[in-house]
Amino acid sequence: MPAGALDAELSDEFAWSNFDDLAQSTNVAEIEHAYRMLELEEARLDVEISESVEGSSDVDSRFAQLFDLQDALHAISDQLEPVQSAIDTTATNAGAISGRVRFLDQEQKKLKQALSMIEETALLKHRLTELLTAMRDKNIDMAAALIHKYITTDAPVLDSPFVSFASTGDDDSSSPRSIIASATKELVDRVSFTFDAAVESNNTKEISHCFRLFPLLGEDVRGLDMYSDFLCNMIADKSRVTADIQGGSVYAVRLTRLFEVIAVVIDNHFPLVETHYGPGRMIRVIQRLQMEGTKRAAMVLDFFEDERHIKRRIAQIQQADSSQTRAKSYAQAADHRSKSEDVISDHDFKDITDILGELVLIERQIAMFSRFMESRAAPEVKALSMEPGSKDRVFHKPAAILKHLPLAMQGILDTKAGDSAKTAAELDEITGLLVHTPLSLRISWLTDTYITFESFFVSRSAAKVMLLDDTDSLSGWAEPIVDASDAETSKSKPATGLLSSFGQRGWRKPGMSAARGQADIAQTSSCVGDMFFVAKTALEHSIATQQPAAVEAISQCVIGVMNSALLATVESRALGKWNSVSSAKGLQLSAASSELSWRLPGVGSVANPADAQAEEAPIGPVAAHQREILVSVNNLDLAGQYLQKTADELKTRVTGEWARIPQRDHVTRAHKALDTFGAFLAKFTHAKQRSLEQFGVQVIKPWVRAILQQSYRDIKYVLTDEEFNDVQNDNLFQKRFVLKFGLLVRQLKQRLTAGNLAAALDIAASSLAVDWERAIRQSKFNMLGGIMFEKDVREIQRYLELESDTILRKKFLRLIQSASVLAVEGVADARHIFDGQSVADVSSQAALSKSEVKAILANRIDVSEKDIAEI
Repeated sequence: MPAGALDAELSDEFAWSNFDDLAQSTNVAEIEHAYRMLELEEARLDVEISESVEGSSDVDSRFAQLFDLQDALHAISDQLEPVQSAIDTTATNAGAISGRVRFLDQEQKKLKQALSMIEETALLKHRLTELLTAMRDKNIDMAAALIHKYITTDAPVLDSPFVSFASTGDDDSSSPRSIIASATKELVDRVSFTFDAAVESNNTKEISHCFRLFPLLGEDVRGLDMYSDFLCNMIADKSRVTADIQGGSVYAVRLTRLFEVIAVVIDNHFPLVETHYGPGRMIRVIQRLQMEGTKRAAMVLDFFEDERHIKRRIAQIQQADSSQTRAKSYAQAADHRSKSEDVISDHDFKDITDILGELVLIERQIAMFSRFMESRAAPEVKALSMEPGSKDRVFHKPAAILKHLPLAMQGILDTKAGDSAKTAAELDEITGLLVHTPLSLRISWLTDTYITFESFFVSRSAAKVMLLDDTDSLSGWAEPIVDASDAETSKSKPATGLLSSFGQRGWRKPGMSAARGQADIAQTSSCVGDMFFVAKTALEHSIATQQPAAVEAISQCVIGVMNSALLATVESRALGKWNSVSSAKGLQLSAASSELSWRLPGVGSVANPADAQAEEAPIGPVAAHQREILVSVNNLDLAGQYLQKTADELKTRVTGEWARIPQRDHVTRAHKALDTFGAFLAKFTHAKQRSLEQFGVQVIKPWVRAILQQSYRDIKYVLTDEEFNDVQNDNLFQKRFVLKFGLLVRQLKQRLTAGNLAAALDIAASSLAVDWERAIRQSKFNMLGGIMFEKDVREIQRYLELESDTILRKKFLRLIQSASVLAVEGVADARHIFDGQSVADVSSQAALSKSEVKAILANRIDVSEKDIAEI
């Protein structure tokens, strides 16, 4: 059995056994098994040994082959020893060659550098010869180009060890660096002299030529300064030309021309500077031009103050404002003039107005000039920020800027903020311009002066506006408003015009016969339009100055003047006692009459104030008084509209014109000042509301009460079937009401603005609903009469809604409910009247209560008290 088979059998049969455990075992069975296992192990070893002995011949032959290979390897090793020796020698030689090659490379590099230096030195010597030749021949362009190459680029050849070969002599002054430095100094002086000579002779071509040479010589700052001086001289020459301008706003024109010249100079010369000096360098020129503009503008303002006698005018204004007589001018009659007005004559007022206009132009031009300079300077500063260290080299120092100002102007500025009497001179980080200049400091004086002049102009103009109000000359008011109760109708009168509008299908709104208003009646006077023209002009002036302090001050001034002059005057007129044609005959239907009976004809007696013929009152005074009241009420409505519109327009203007101001709080302050007009608008609204309420009490409510009574003359609601049919065919109440109320509406439409007309009709509708409800409480009905009354209520409501273009459901809710109660067939039906009403109607305070329904049913003559009590 092969050894492998025995191993397998032993593994399968006795895999669980362990020789150590079997040696200690006392179990016979286990010992027998162990014995058998040992026998098998012995057999396996015998087989393995036999197999090994049988294969020993192969092992011997293999060992013999290995010994033969060993001899061959020794022979090969002997043969390789000369090759290895040759390789080692070659490697040693290669290392030596590599070192020599590297050395040769370095030497070759040095040689090339030396040759390059020699060539550059030779070229330098040649160029130095050319430079000396150019200097001798005064060829400035060639000399500047040569110097630019060897100085501004800092050529390494000047530090070469061979540079001495380029010397023209043995002393130090003959060295290339000395030659170039000497030539540079001489060339800079020569270019500067040529530039100055060109400026003297106004040779602009030569000026531009020299200006382009300075950056080649490394003197860009000097070139910018000299060019800035040239531009300032140009501005000064043109300013002297504008000084000869004569006319109205001469100083505003001079400033405008000055700023225009500076703006043109900046825009025209910007490309030249950027091309030859690089981006951002124009800021140095702009800084210099800012000072030049500041200096000359301040000089113009000094002349303006002296020539216009500003101090004397301010004293006159202060004297006029302090006068007690002028403080009471608004309460005086229109034909009187205040003593304060005598202090300032009409000629003086015209001068003040001209000065005011010139002040506005001056401040506007200064603000626009500031915005222009900021818009041109900020991009230059941004460009310089991309080059580290450029700002310090290009920017003017504040102390250097101040030297360009006269000593008198330098006195108010300082490079340090230690002196409280002086303003520190510092540059803005964004624009690079001087923050505080003599011109910017004069802005405060200009603003204060403007506010003084503008405030006086507003107050004086407002007084004149009220004195010249054309209420007395308004057309279309010759005839007073006719009391609607005087319009007579009769049963026999044919239904024409408005009367024919009623038929079987109810009210049809007439065509153009009831068109709103007529062109020949002027509804408002001139005071509102003129006052708002003055106010808007003043506020536009303040916005033009671009100073929030001016907007704030003028806004308060305008509000104060309009409150004391316009609002107080117009409101007092609008609240006057109403005079009518009927007042001369003692209208018995006045709201104050305590003996007025509201029982309708046909049921009880009622006083008829229209039965007595009253003599006609004089038309002139009554019409004039009515005109004063109604025109004043219309003025209040128009003023409210103008005020809101003006405030919105001015806020939009501030947003547009002040968009480029860097100080964003300026816009916020201006908007906040203009927002005060919203609170002031409430005063006009309140005054108009009070006036309309009084007009309603004095005029509309008595008229509506009279119309209702006159319309109910000979009308009853206890109807037979025949009478019911007659009323349906010819409803005299509706015709009378439409005629009388239509007369009232037409007169109001001609004399009231749209807003006031709507309010007046609203008052009329409310008054009618209340008076009508009170009337039916004192009248008697049967079922047919209740049905007719319900038709009357709904037709009149529809008519009023068409006239007023409003929904009157809430105002007529109680009246409609009352009519529905009176039209019920039986008492039980009254319980279901409100089933169809909306939740809003049922919960409304205007809805009828249970007790009120019982009281209304008590007016039905065909309903017993017992049935009513059972509800």
